Amino acid sequence: MSAPRILGWPQDQPLRQPVDRRVLPAAPLVDAACSYARRRQQPLYTLMSLSLLRAFEQAERHGQLTVLIGERICDEVLGWHPRMVWGELYDQVVCDLTPHHGSAPAGTTTAYRAGCRCLDCREANAATVARTARRIRVRKGGERSA
Repeated sequence: MSAPRILGWPQDQPLRQPVDRRVLPAAPLVDAACSYARRRQQPLYTLMSLSLLRAFEQAERHGQLTVLIGERICDEVLGWHPRMVWGELYDQVVCDLTPHHGSAPAGTTTAYRAGCRCLDCREANAATVARTARRIRVRKGGERSA
């Protein structure tokens, strides 16, 4: 049985994982977190919550971790942007290469509503939502008589 396909998605394009579930190597983060703990003169378990510590230990064992866990450890423990740990590799992993596959031109809200999730259509939809939220609805015609 083949993998399910998304309606309108080109057959030759592989389905991509959500950004949060993509994988990064754990070694740079392990080195950064351990050196941070040494500088602070505290063990890692005092710097991290229990769930983050478990995820960190699992990443250390397996040699890789998800982008979500990496970002949480960088933010909550180190106070760094993940790019400071992984550099260009982080940008390559996080880059969204979702192709435009809507029936309307790219960058239109019609294409977004038709199911296209390319970056241009998402930005156009977000801009339209922001623009309509700012509009002040004014009724014409003045006051009603009593």
